[in-house]
Amino acid sequence: MFTKTFAVAGLFAASLQLATAHPGEIHVPLPRAELQRRQLEATRRHNVARNCAPQIAEFNAKRKAKRNALASRKQFNGGRFAPRQDDTAATNTPTFPNIQNSTCVTAPEVTEGPYYVANELLRTDLREEQAGVDLILDIGVMDTTTCTPLSDALVEVWACNATGSYSGFTTAVLQIPDGSGPMQSTSMTDQFTWLRGGYATNSEGVVEFKTIYPGYYSGRTIHIHTMVHTNYNVATNGSIISHAGQVRHIGQIFFDEDLNDQVLAQSAYLNTTQTRTLNDEDSILAEENSNGYNAFAAAQLLGDDVSDGVLAYITMGVDTSFEGSITTTNYVTAAADSQSTPSAAA
Repeated sequence: MFTKTFAVAGLFAASLQLATAHPGEIHVPLPRAELQRRQLEATRRHNVARNCAPQIAEFNAKRKAKRNALASRKQFNGGRFAPRQDDTAATNTPTFPNIQNSTCVTAPEVTEGPYYVANELLRTDLREEQAGVDLILDIGVMDTTTCTPLSDALVEVWACNATGSYSGFTTAVLQIPDGSGPMQSTSMTDQFTWLRGGYATNSEGVVEFKTIYPGYYSGRTIHIHTMVHTNYNVATNGSIISHAGQVRHIGQIFFDEDLNDQVLAQSAYLNTTQTRTLNDEDSILAEENSNGYNAFAAAQLLGDDVSDGVLAYITMGVDTSFEGSITTTNYVTAAADSQSTPSAAA
């Protein structure tokens, strides 16, 4: 029987080759020495994060109490989503003001993939006019070096739409890898910005996005990309300056297959020519959920049916001594409507 609570979103970090992925997400196998180095580093991070278990449990207890009041939240309009917002500065109070104890550690980091676009908009409502099941994505960020919530950390998210397209690449031609080497980032075909953006965590280390539950494309299971920055900067036009500050985490969020099935039965997801890849067929997810990593968080329906929307929440354990890099040459050039420059979530 379909229940309202799921084991849902999982988090990321693989270095294995994915033979049938979207253009640019195919990786040739790394040398054994490099794989061993990354695994040792991942194990070290995981052991550090384990020390934070009591603090995470305390956050979880507080969020459980908040969860019981979910149905009365005004912004859900009686169980449904509030109107979509275009203002880049607009934000709402997170559903769970404290961090959940469903934690995923930054294991061996993945690259941002071929569909990351630098200088995305600073905003929490990413939906624009995209069709699909509304998704509230509630993300907590914990500094595993101190076991405390990481406030004012910029969290970026981006994902494909219900039919498997990314904004900025809606007419990109799929490429077939020949195995000769890693594929380059895909060139942008447009300046659409839907289902992309970022915002900073509040004083409790939490940020909440309103987006659309993603669809899928051939070779990859349903997922959402994430990136965490510290010491970030925002341009006067309301866009994120992606190369400023430090990149502390790059990864992907995954969803429980039972929930995926319910979402994909909705009309917006039916008109696709892509071939579905299940969770257990996705090598990136398999790597991220190995060696004791917890690659799952939780989710709830916002009403009696999945069409009313989904609330998913996850905590990311971030090692603030890690510093990643951005490789994309793609940038958002469309000016944001908002001219405000907030530096953190309310």
